Amino acid sequence: MNALFPPPLLLLVIFSVFSWHPALAQSNLSAPQKAQFKEVTDLQSLGKQSQQKQLPILLMFSAESCEYCKLLIEEVLNPMILSGLYDEKVVIMRHVGIDEPKPIPDWNGRAIKKSQWAYQLNADLTPTVLFVDASGKEVAPRIVGISEITLYSGLIHQRLNTAYQTMGLTKRIPATPELLDLQTRTQ
Repeated sequence: MNALFPPPLLLLVIFSVFSWHPALAQSNLSAPQKAQFKEVTDLQSLGKQSQQKQLPILLMFSAESCEYCKLLIEEVLNPMILSGLYDEKVVIMRHVGIDEPKPIPDWNGRAIKKSQWAYQLNADLTPTVLFVDASGKEVAPRIVGISEITLYSGLIHQRLNTAYQTMGLTKRIPATPELLDLQTRTQ
């Protein structure tokens, strides 16, 4: 039998492809990564945390049926959280699942459904990313949809610097995640 690869070599090739290929490796990490992006449960407490830490809040509104939302979480937001450079260091990051029926306390402690809140904010087209201060006021232009996923992290960095400036903070971050990582390593 003429085989292109002898059986042991064939097994090695298959193993290498499945363990190296980024898309396949990513799919193995998807379940644990989803647990990293925290769901918003109490806006009043989140506002207090933002005020204490002097950080803006990134709110990502999504729907269960939104494939672009899943892409944004898997390709941009989860890697940001998992890097350890962002959440509660340069921004407080929370997910807002607009399909969830359970009400949460709003900025003033009153119960509100996430779908109703998203509609009031005109954030019911998903994905929508808002940047707000401790009182829930938008402090940077929102990002609606995804125009180019590879540029999304840089766009978030740009919006965070706008948020810092709007909030009267002197904090600034570099233009890209790679530069933020480099800056953090050299400090």
